[in-house]
Amino acid sequence: MEQQLQKLHPNVIRYWQIIQGIRTCKWLIGGIALLVVKWIWLPSWDWLMIISILGMAFFIIKSLFFVFYGVYIKYSRRGYFLGTDELMIRWGNVWSDNSTIIPLNRVQHVDQEQDIIAQRFGLSSLTITTAGDDHSIIGLTEEDAISLRRQIIEIAKLGDSDAY
Repeated sequence: MEQQLQKLHPNVIRYWQIIQGIRTCKWLIGGIALLVVKWIWLPSWDWLMIISILGMAFFIIKSLFFVFYGVYIKYSRRGYFLGTDELMIRWGNVWSDNSTIIPLNRVQHVDQEQDIIAQRFGLSSLTITTAGDDHSIIGLTEEDAISLRRQIIEIAKLGDSDAY
């Protein structure tokens, strides 16, 4: 089963780098807002400035690590395999390597999603919903996402249930 694992499109690496940059900017804006509050209303609270600067430094270092190293590990540990009656989704990051097996007769519906940044890179994601949870495959080309969605729906329809 591992031999037939389908990899994600390589554009997903750049997509994750941009998303991480946006997240880091949000944290930096929060840190800068704390510094402005300290300078304007709380000039005697020096500890607030220290905490803000340390927090911003932490998120910058974390983001740089992820952008230059972590995305490649994340990419190498992600993929999927569609069998005759199950879908295996493999994911992981620097600290973990996980997989989920979804019985296709338990699939309730399959959603294809695409945000503005993913659309720019020609990427889509599939969200497979079962009675217990939602599972996502992020980083498929739009054509692969449509094809995989159709295959999952067709296999799910072969079961006794009418939900897909």
